[in-house]
Amino acid sequence: MKTVNLPIHTTLKTERLILRYPKLEDAAQIFLVVKSPQFPEQLPLKEMSTEGEIRDWIRRLQAGWEKGQVISWIAEGCISGLLLGQMTLSKLAGDNLWALAFWIHPDHWSRGYATEAVQQLLAFGFEVAGAKKIWAGAGEWNTGSCRVLEKVGMNFVYNNPKGYYSNGVPIPTREYEITWEDWKINSTE
Repeated sequence: MKTVNLPIHTTLKTERLILRYPKLEDAAQIFLVVKSPQFPEQLPLKEMSTEGEIRDWIRRLQAGWEKGQVISWIAEGCISGLLLGQMTLSKLAGDNLWALAFWIHPDHWSRGYATEAVQQLLAFGFEVAGAKKIWAGAGEWNTGSCRVLEKVGMNFVYNNPKGYYSNGVPIPTREYEITWEDWKINSTE
């Protein structure tokens, strides 16, 4: 299984965002986001009920980074420094197949941050991680994330009635993928 060896000071930059290594100090801000009434109940992160659980989750993200198999980024505003969300690329079994996941702070929805970050993660996945294909799933209820995946050129593959579980309940997802070849064509248009 191919892994990615990245120093923890590695950042990705877009026009408005800095994507950086997750730190334990982020736990307090993430906890406030997750406990916000606007943060979707259907997301597994919402199940975490303490700042300590968030810190443990961040430790798992950090361990994945060290192994080069789960590369997670905190998205911050370039100018404001505000925590705006979190993005992850995870190595899956198979020949250079990666999975993409993301969330954005509800106070910053509908401003294009997710699209901007996902475009950068796709570039990283194909150009740095050597992905041949990147997969993503979004809850059927999450039309905003589905639009983001379509906007960045990912192709709808199928509906999965048990895409993931939240509070023990299966959540149906719309599943997408993009190959390196399709991404290359889309990125030069």
